[in-house]
Amino acid sequence: MTKHFIQFLSALLLTAITIGATAQDNNFEQLSKTPKDTTINFPSDYKISRPRLQFPSWDDDFDIYYSFLTPAIRKTQAAMSYKQNGVTTTVTLNSIIPHAQLDTATIVNDPHQLIGTWRMLKFRSIRYNDSVYLPTKKYYRLADIILADKSHDEAFAVITDDNFKLYVKETGKTNFKKMMSAKYKIENRRFMMMYKLMKASGGVSQFGIDEKGYLIINYPSVIENVKKDEYFSYYAVIEQYIFERVK
Repeated sequence: MTKHFIQFLSALLLTAITIGATAQDNNFEQLSKTPKDTTINFPSDYKISRPRLQFPSWDDDFDIYYSFLTPAIRKTQAAMSYKQNGVTTTVTLNSIIPHAQLDTATIVNDPHQLIGTWRMLKFRSIRYNDSVYLPTKKYYRLADIILADKSHDEAFAVITDDNFKLYVKETGKTNFKKMMSAKYKIENRRFMMMYKLMKASGGVSQFGIDEKGYLIINYPSVIENVKKDEYFSYYAVIEQYIFERVK
């Protein structure tokens, strides 16, 4: 895959990526011969929920996200902060509470719905930005920006009751390669925790299945810029997969 995609997978598992195993036993070559439906429209805010742009609704809406967190999910969080020119910047490479959340309407009540083989329809990186000017309590929302879109590559996810594997064929390549193999655990119907040995060192994604049966996996990173008594600015960069079930 591209460097951008490799970086995403590295962050997700926090371990070395396994490359080299072919996936002939799953017949991905045959499955990929069926053309993807390119007429499906997935706008940049597809199934994304954000706080209302008014005071105090923004804070009230954001606080609701905390109700979905579990102790195990909280333990995975690590942030880095620094201060420059009066602005405190905090970076969370794998954030569980970005301001741009996967819509709760996609919550999966039965985890067995995940089991099967899924074909990637979309893989992209999208940036969302909200900010508030504190003296007037006025909120702003910039236009969403698609930073990268690698949806033309072929990828299949094979999910069992406790394992997640991802097989990829880059554009121009001849074979599928196993790019990811990890155990996973579902937390509170909304989070997928992927790990090798220890859950606390794993990567956490928000996941859901929409009304059309598409599996959505969002892996958020967050940057917060704060200038005391002046402004807050929130950047959420979400690596997003959208899959269609094929088996």
